[in-house]
Amino acid sequence: MKRNCPTMQELLAFDAVARYSTLTQAAGALCITIGAVSKQVAGLESFLGVTLLAKQGRGVQLTPAGRAYWQKIAPGLRAIETATYEARSGGAGVGLLTLASVPTFLTRWLIPRLPAFRRLHPQITLSFSRHLDPSDGIPPQVDAAIRYSPGEWPGVVAEYIAGREFVLIASDALAGGQHRILRPEDLLGHTLLHHEEAPSAWPLWAAQHGVPEAQVAAGPRFAQYSALIQAARSGLGVGIAPRVLVEDELADGALHSPCGTPVSVDQGHYLCFRPDRMHLPAFAAFRSWLLEQATGPE
Repeated sequence: MKRNCPTMQELLAFDAVARYSTLTQAAGALCITIGAVSKQVAGLESFLGVTLLAKQGRGVQLTPAGRAYWQKIAPGLRAIETATYEARSGGAGVGLLTLASVPTFLTRWLIPRLPAFRRLHPQITLSFSRHLDPSDGIPPQVDAAIRYSPGEWPGVVAEYIAGREFVLIASDALAGGQHRILRPEDLLGHTLLHHEEAPSAWPLWAAQHGVPEAQVAAGPRFAQYSALIQAARSGLGVGIAPRVLVEDELADGALHSPCGTPVSVDQGHYLCFRPDRMHLPAFAAFRSWLLEQATGPE
């Protein structure tokens, strides 16, 4: 009897290659050889009569037909994965959620709070995928993404979590030493640390404290807040960062927040998801808990 569906091995191999964009990583994720992955994908292309992948440098990319096919099958594969996880867990109401998050927010804000979530919902398992670039959409196998800005993604809901309140940060050597920063003018002569995705933070702080914007324009740029925060701790300069990311350092004295009041920046961290995830009990529980955490002081 002629089969009308590809094999599960073929689908899993294609799904892995689509997610990782390299045969090597796909093979590692599936614990099989690169040759086996290539053979399974070739078998799927032969079965469909469609080219799914094209070479791109040292990796591969989905063809338009391949991307359209993957977007249709990925939710089904994810549903099978979740159902299997629930069956093996031996209990009703369990759930597996896959999240993507900007790294610094994940490690400094979310992970310290997750033990409380697990105590409330021990039946829910959270899995974290790689951070998504600003230009990425939310792939089918990811339930939600925490991103640094609401963005404008068609069909995606973005709900604010935290991170609009920005403060100056400096090491004790800079903020408490002989060159103490007591007034906004005391920043002159210090290196100012900037984040690439918060270009308005320093200008807004300058306007609020009567400092000419030109005096806060120069300084190193950082792609991640973790690097900027470490640079401030090391005495490289004075940074400006969301308060929620430096609460621990400010509390234990590893960092100081010198002169001036915080400034509100129209940015922050957002929970981004497709509306169809709202019907999943596990996601609904996580979203409710997360937004409740966000109602506290920043």
